[in-house]
Amino acid sequence: MIAKFFLIAASIPMIAGSLFAQAAVSSSTNPQGSATPQPSPSVPENEGVAPRIPAIDELDQAFKQSSLGKAADEARLHAQWRELSNRFINDPDLVEARANAGRAKTDLEKRHRLRAYYTMFYDRMRAQASSQELKSYIDTHKTQHLVLLAQNRVRPSPAPAATAAGKQKKTNGIASPKPKLRAPEPPLPQ
Repeated sequence: MIAKFFLIAASIPMIAGSLFAQAAVSSSTNPQGSATPQPSPSVPENEGVAPRIPAIDELDQAFKQSSLGKAADEARLHAQWRELSNRFINDPDLVEARANAGRAKTDLEKRHRLRAYYTMFYDRMRAQASSQELKSYIDTHKTQHLVLLAQNRVRPSPAPAATAAGKQKKTNGIASPKPKLRAPEPPLPQ
């Protein structure tokens, strides 16, 4: 019982102190309670110039240019590329060039005609592109299509002028090349 009395007696001053502190804080923050306005603290002169706050137009422009991420940028560029592609794909001269490539008699001729078609098609798209970023994207697609036309797995044929005059054997004033015997080369992997 005595312990309870001492606990209650010790807590009464603490409760009174906290109530007094709350009253002091509320009266200093309440503008109706004080009749005289309090001056705001001035900025010391030794801190320097405050940083410049950008205007709303500058902030809007900064957020418009910010990237949403690599995937979002790629999707936006692909949509713009597809829009340009759809605009030019059915032009009569491009349709004719594509059909002309399909009528080629040899593979080499077809590759040359397709190269001309892709060059014409992507050059038109690049001329209508609105941004440098889109132009780079179009150039990337053009390069990808043109690389597909190269035949890197086909061996080049030897040039006819590759034989030197010193290696030729002359018989009766007629030059006859020395036949070269080679082992057959294995087929290329499929």
